[in-house]
Amino acid sequence: MELSAPSLPTWEQAEGFLLDLAAGDLAAGAWPMPTLLACIDDEAVAIDTLRPFGEEGPVPALVEVLALLLPLGVNRIALLLPGRAWSTLDPIPPVADEGDLRARVLILLEADGVHRPCRYLSRLRELHEETGDGRWRVGEVVAEGSQEAEAPVLDALGILLDRRDELRRETTGSALVAQLGRVLLLGHQLALAPRLAVPLTHASAS
Repeated sequence: MELSAPSLPTWEQAEGFLLDLAAGDLAAGAWPMPTLLACIDDEAVAIDTLRPFGEEGPVPALVEVLALLLPLGVNRIALLLPGRAWSTLDPIPPVADEGDLRARVLILLEADGVHRPCRYLSRLRELHEETGDGRWRVGEVVAEGSQEAEAPVLDALGILLDRRDELRRETTGSALVAQLGRVLLLGHQLALAPRLAVPLTHASAS
């Protein structure tokens, strides 16, 4: 799928763009999907709804799609993940036979590879259930981190972004085309701006 320019946010608009997508899902009665927005400098060039993942978490799915996007010049990543959270005062997650009592949350992660080393930002927003209709809405930020944030996802994003020049040198056009096919076959829902779609089209024709 190819993205049209008017539909693309800037890097500064990435958080609002992803939150709007999540709010739209909630309004339609669906849970937000793990969604990645990729930029080259200030320009958004790709949107990916990550393939389903299980106990292994999102890192393998991120590696798959970034193996395609980073050699094409992507240097900034914003990622929205739905999840569950509980108080740090409770050492045991409140999950029992009666159900999962952990709060539903949205986690926004930003990895800015324009800077070396990569700079991080993480924000956590709690989802609130509306009374009456059972719908949910996105709440305010309840936790925020920056350069010191530590998480497997942020570690993976930082390592990959810091190595993007090496990946770009080592990846051929045919390898990119093959990786695009693999990403789609694995179940990613990927949309590319012309800035990325055109080079891939030329590589497939050569």
